[in-house]
This record gives sequence, C-alpha cells and structure tokens, in this order.
Amino acid sequence: MKHLILCDFDGTISMKDMSYELLCSFTRGNWEEIDRLYREGKIGSREAYEQIARICEVTPEEMESFIMERSLIDPYFGRFHEYCLRRDIDLKIVSDGFDIYINRILEHHDLPPIPVFANRISFRRGGRIRFEHPCHNPDCGLCGTCKRAILLEERPFYDRITYIGNGYSDRCAAQEADRIYAKEVLFEHCVREGIDCTYFDNFGEVMDDLSRRPKGLIFDLDGTLIDSYEAIHIGLLEAFNHFTIPPLPYHQLREYLGGSLEEILKSFLPPHQREEARSVFREKYRDIYLDKTSLLDGARDVIEELFRRSIRLAVASNKSGKFCRKLLAHFEIDRFFSTIVGVGDGLRPKPFPDMVNTVVRDLDLHPNEVIMVGDTVEDIRAGNAAGIDVYALGSGYHPLEKLIRERPRRILRELKDLPKALLQI
Repeated sequence: MKHLILCDFDGTISMKDMSYELLCSFTRGNWEEIDRLYREGKIGSREAYEQIARICEVTPEEMESFIMERSLIDPYFGRFHEYCLRRDIDLKIVSDGFDIYINRILEHHDLPPIPVFANRISFRRGGRIRFEHPCHNPDCGLCGTCKRAILLEERPFYDRITYIGNGYSDRCAAQEADRIYAKEVLFEHCVREGIDCTYFDNFGEVMDDLSRRPKGLIFDLDGTLIDSYEAIHIGLLEAFNHFTIPPLPYHQLREYLGGSLEEILKSFLPPHQREEARSVFREKYRDIYLDKTSLLDGARDVIEELFRRSIRLAVASNKSGKFCRKLLAHFEIDRFFSTIVGVGDGLRPKPFPDMVNTVVRDLDLHPNEVIMVGDTVEDIRAGNAAGIDVYALGSGYHPLEKLIRERPRRILRELKDLPKALLQI
C-alpha cells in the first residue's frame, strides 16, 4: 500500500509559528488587525499577505539571522523522518508559510531534502519584499498555498494519505485526508465538525500511533456502554428528599456525573450527612436499577465485534463494582470482559489511575497496548495518569467542549464508531 504523509510546518514541525514571528519582527504597521481578520475568516491568507507586504521590510541578511535565531523543531521530527524512510512512506511538507525558512531550518538540522510546497519571498531594494504564491488555487484564492488542492493532486498516486497539522490553513485539507493527526486549532475544528482525527503533542506520539496495534480496551460503564441516567436520578431524588433538599432537575444531573457517588454528594451535602445519603441512595437504587438501566444503542454489537477480533476487554467504572458486575450479567455481556472493577473494590475512583493500572496488569498487557474508552473528564484524566491513550465519546454525559479541553487522543461521536477507528490504527 502506497502511503503519503502531508505535513504542515509552522507550529507542527517548527516549534514556533515562523510566519507569525516574521510579521512580529519586520512589519512597520498595524499587521495585528490584518491577522485578526484572517483568524476570524473575513479574509484569506493570500489577501492578508498582500496587505502585509506593503508594510513589511526585511533584507536577506536580516532574514538569515531571523531564521537561525528561531531554528527550533519538534525534537522527534528527525526520528519521524527516518521512520517514514524505513517504512517506505513518502513525506512532503505543505505550508502556508515560506519556503525560505523551511528549507533553511531543515538544512540547519541536517535533514535530507524534503519536498516543500509553500509561499515564496523575493527581496527588493530598500528591504521591500514581495510574496509569491506558486501553490495557490485560482478557483478559490483564499490561501497562499492551497493544501487541499495539493492533496487532491497527489490522490491518484497513493492508496492512503495522512495529514498532520495544527492551524487554520490545514482545515480544508483535513476534510480530504484518510487519516488526520491534529493539535491546537485543527484539533478543535475537526472535533466540532465531526471529522475523525487523532490528537498529538509531538512526532514521537505520531510514530507510536502509526505503529500501534491495540490488544486491550478498558471501558467506562455509565454513559459509555449503558444508560443509567434515570436510575441515578431517582436514587439521588430519594436521598435529597430524605434531607429535604430541593430536587435536582433531571437535565442538570449530567454536569455532576463522571465522578463517584461520593463526589456527587459533595456538591449538595455537608460531610456528616453523606454516609446516610449514600445508604438512602443505594437502597433505592438497588430496587430500581435493573429496570431503569439499558444498554446504549449499538453497545452489544460493538462488544461482540471487538471480542471476535480477539481484543481483551475490561471495565473500570466509578459505579459500585458490585452493581457493575450485576448489570453486565443482567445484559448477558459479562462473559466478554476479562476484568470488571468499580468503586468498593479497594481502588480509588477515577480520575485517580488506580483502577486503570490494575486492569492493565490483569490484562497482562503493556500500557502502550491498551486504550481507555470513556465519556467524561474523569475517564480522560485517569487514562492519561496511567499512561494509556484515551478515546472519548462525545455522545456521553460530558459535553463536547469539556472533552476538547482535556485533549484525549481521539474524540468519537458515538460508540459504534469505535471498531472502525481501531482499524485505522
């Protein structure tokens, strides 16, 4: 299979946004207003560059000094480049910045020539410059370098195209790629638009992900595999009524879910009342939870498919471990899970990593071979603390924006997207 990786430069390979730094250093007017219009989508980068060229002055000597002072790249990029060579993966750079500093920085770091698609700078008398755009798209004209057009031109020659980027100019190309590694603006854009992407901080993580074949999955339970919203709400109403606390509206419960029952009660009751409240909740919950809990749509199919693929499955939940095991048995899917742990099993609840660490050991796998699947901030933090990747579900108890801020490895719209996502690894 012929594989191409198209990679952004500024803020992706380079640790600095070099074009932004260039404007900070050599423009003599109000370039910030031009930049604001670009970031708000009111003008494209090509128009922004045309306006900036009128107020920018730099000599070749000043440009060379500027580049060398900021010649800092991702510390893993050299190894990533070698990885691509070993795997016969073509690597090309697509940038809405300028080839003059891209090529010079790559050379400075002793990297062999890499094909670069970018804008150009020509120098004139008195420090005046001209921006040139050999890779623009005349049918659109917004960006100086049309990364989407470059990707589409390459498409007939490759079976798979992966895109790596971080910014505004990467958004159009990301819509056409087979696989996306994203951070910062691009990650947020893709998640909000429902474009599947993988978050990364550095190229070491990209290498690890490209090489990974997960052997184990740890699932959260509530909001991930089951819908127990009504049962939890009924139990809390019973506890609140016991202490004559105003009832919690049904729609407001979601913001408190994710933590353990103890964490939920902390928001409403003083310490001396919580133990009694837990007893009242559990007594009521015990009476109704089997009737008021259901498997989420597609959960059984997903579990059965992953099991057929010989992936080891487990559950780590902030629900009582006893209730977890009874619910999974009630739905006749407990046999698919090697380990089922929850609160009351002698482990601290998520976001502490205790449950996750224990399950990884029980599965007899390395953390790099395991993925945590959950729907809350607590799931993400627990997985991160345990050193495993987390796939968050945007369909669960915590809103999408809350999940985005935590930067899980991936955010899937629904649980049924999980089997396909794992095939892309």
